[in-house]
Amino acid sequence: MQAVILAAGEGKRLRPLTSSMPKVMIPVGNKPIMEYVVNALVKNNIRDIIMVVGYHADKVKRYFGDGSQFGANIKYIHQEKQLGTAHALYQVGKIDDFIVLPGDNIIGEKCIKDIISSDRNTILVVYSERASKYGSVEVKNGVVMDIKEKYQSVNECLIFTGVGHFDSMIFDLIKKALSEEIYDLPPILKTINSLKAKISSCPWLDAVYPWDLLELNSNVLRSTSRILSGKIENATILGNVSIGEGSVISAGAYIKGPVKIGKNCFIGPNTVIMPDTSIGDGTKIGAFAYIENSIIMDGAIISEGAYIKNAVVGKASVLGPKSVLLSGNFSKIINGNDVIRKCGGPVIGHRVNIGAGTVINPGVLIGSDASIGNMKEIWYDVEPKARVR
Repeated sequence: MQAVILAAGEGKRLRPLTSSMPKVMIPVGNKPIMEYVVNALVKNNIRDIIMVVGYHADKVKRYFGDGSQFGANIKYIHQEKQLGTAHALYQVGKIDDFIVLPGDNIIGEKCIKDIISSDRNTILVVYSERASKYGSVEVKNGVVMDIKEKYQSVNECLIFTGVGHFDSMIFDLIKKALSEEIYDLPPILKTINSLKAKISSCPWLDAVYPWDLLELNSNVLRSTSRILSGKIENATILGNVSIGEGSVISAGAYIKGPVKIGKNCFIGPNTVIMPDTSIGDGTKIGAFAYIENSIIMDGAIISEGAYIKNAVVGKASVLGPKSVLLSGNFSKIINGNDVIRKCGGPVIGHRVNIGAGTVINPGVLIGSDASIGNMKEIWYDVEPKARVR
């Protein structure tokens, strides 16, 4: 059996983090989201994988290569225009007996097991209270009765995960739909006679907005093992903490797991790192910094005395001494949708410079390559490459 992973889209609602990488490559637990999908496939002995790529395809190809280091055989197909999921799948050509998966979701090993053990022309559905984001699926006796793409409900209902087991017939249906300018899978699936649904309780998580990444990060960190590599001075390390090779943990540091620290990092004296935090390779954190429930990507510099809570910091960004990323309740509009969060912090893009003593308020988005001066208080989103002085 082959697997097709759809990995061509940008993930616009995750900007600024997707300004220079596709959503599938955003790291959670110090691994790209799509790596968890590949691992789940390989653990189920599915090694022949086709990745449909598009936006920043080079970054996907460079990381995954031919798949050999992941125990897989990976081939790539390019979607020139990211029109939709059905259009992406159609680029593969006609293949038989395959599963299709989104590359931008955390998909557990059990999800793969459940779908490959199902009949062809079956979709994987899970119970969720987030129907307004994904639509709902009405199922009766294992058969799909209806798929509602936009459905408002505060109650738990079945939603489509984007995972399905199909045969070559789906390509004929897609061809007809594309001629009618229908580019996404759900309306096409509704035309399949006796489409089946596999109701699963497997781990499945998606990040619609940047703050959702923290939930994904917390979820994958639950499986972190205690691995203490590198050089550890007189520091306190509690619980499941993974420290990569070449990293230095200075005296007086306090780290409480689950936490994952990458390779060649420097954690300064008396720094506190609290649970559900991942710190990417080559990151430097100064003395007396505090980080909790956050994602710090590769090459970031967090200066002495900085405070970070419930936040995401992009690659190679620099936070000045005593800078603060505050967490709290906020609401804002992203792509025309209301986003309401409790206990959410700022999201800092890639290669951002934030000056000493500057405070970034909850929910603020700082665009990549922006620069903010010293002793500022930022309540509003900052555009990419902007200069705030």
